[in-house]
Amino acid sequence: MASQVALKVKCPSCRKSLMDKAHKVDGQPAIGLRVDVRGKKGWLRLSPVYGSYKVESEFPIAQDALVRISCPHCQAALKSSSQCEVCGAPMVPMMLEEGGKVFICSRKGCKKHFLEFEDLNKALTKFYDTYALGGDRQQVLPGRKGPAVEEPDAKEIMASGSFLQSYCPHCKHTLINHCSLTFTVVGRGGEEGMLLLSPYLNVFTNSSTIEIPHGEEVRDLRCPHCDHSLLEKLKKCDRCGSRIAKVTVGAMHKLITFFICLRKGCTWHGISGEDTKMIMLEDSQEW
Repeated sequence: MASQVALKVKCPSCRKSLMDKAHKVDGQPAIGLRVDVRGKKGWLRLSPVYGSYKVESEFPIAQDALVRISCPHCQAALKSSSQCEVCGAPMVPMMLEEGGKVFICSRKGCKKHFLEFEDLNKALTKFYDTYALGGDRQQVLPGRKGPAVEEPDAKEIMASGSFLQSYCPHCKHTLINHCSLTFTVVGRGGEEGMLLLSPYLNVFTNSSTIEIPHGEEVRDLRCPHCDHSLLEKLKKCDRCGSRIAKVTVGAMHKLITFFICLRKGCTWHGISGEDTKMIMLEDSQEW
């Protein structure tokens, strides 16, 4: 995509803006922070452009070094209980001014980062209204082509490995917990447990607290927050004919309905007919 979005963030402790208008990175006001590497302290400036890894610092930081990042206003350490699923380092949270959080890895060189929204109605909708195609926060990186002009029939391809920010379509809470897509699962005999799926497209590792034999269709899949069933009554799995569940996924600057087959071992997944007019899922060899 030619266009990029420049985020505006604030400290999760004192709620003051972390945007440094006096210094720019990628042509936009930088995210201004304090950094501590084994007692050596200085300033740190991050690109506000989501997906850009450009960083400036007061002193060189060795590759793979773990850093402690803090707010320049209140000096509070920016830390969370989440760990990077790529390298295991603590994730650093910052609040989005539009609502929600962005997390970055605290290890120099690790590119893991993701967005998280707790309340879809109050945060994500506003976020997409602001940043979606045509929104007033879209930016074009210097040197890149722009503006983005979409061909009428052009489709975005959601690549394998894309992180699927997933939400309950009923209560709107995130279904991501500690980097897993989390459900309440009801087995064929009525037993209940937790089901954890990989949140990455076409990476379908899973685990559950109840035994689910391979090839068995579970009775139900529910939201762990509101306990509402996620079953889709009007559609079946295109591959095996089993019942399916649906969740809401934030992808390609919009919200889409994403379907999951309830039969263990079935590799089918899909999106709604309306969304297929704009988005294609990259084929999976693993699912």
